[in-house]
Amino acid sequence: MKKLSVLVLIGSLAACAAQATTTLSFSADFKIALPASVFAGATVFAADELSVKTASGQLFSGKVLSAESEQLPADFDMQLYPEYVLKIKAVSGLSAQNAQLFSNTAEEINYSFDLSDVSTEQLQGWTLYSLCKAQRCLAYVVKHKASEYILTVHANGMNKTEFTGLVKGGLQ
Repeated sequence: MKKLSVLVLIGSLAACAAQATTTLSFSADFKIALPASVFAGATVFAADELSVKTASGQLFSGKVLSAESEQLPADFDMQLYPEYVLKIKAVSGLSAQNAQLFSNTAEEINYSFDLSDVSTEQLQGWTLYSLCKAQRCLAYVVKHKASEYILTVHANGMNKTEFTGLVKGGLQ
């Protein structure tokens, strides 16, 4: 009986360890819990963004965007930001200055990540916009109840399935 109890305990501990996560807190509203395996031998650092560089060289970074940080009018609804920079929504109704800003940003995004690969997913309380190009991925995370801020995350060295899996699996 003792052997059986020890095996059950070992199995339970392994299951708990397999589900262990560490949370990256970008702000009070935006957190992503990543599997503990991502952090084995990794470096966590912050400059303009909060970043994790894994032992294998993959990079996962993110930051919160606001109207102020993006040089937009204070009353701009940040939930619309991904739709403009990913060319989902036309910029024709915006001021000339804002339309140019979004057009320039969209060109940069297309060069690095390929706008033809944009996916939009509705999650419980969130909308995820993602795109990738050759092991480089970008996502915008919009929290439905937060119109002043959005989260942008990006990765190098990950395919789209791995990247979006980390983001969707870790949103808190």
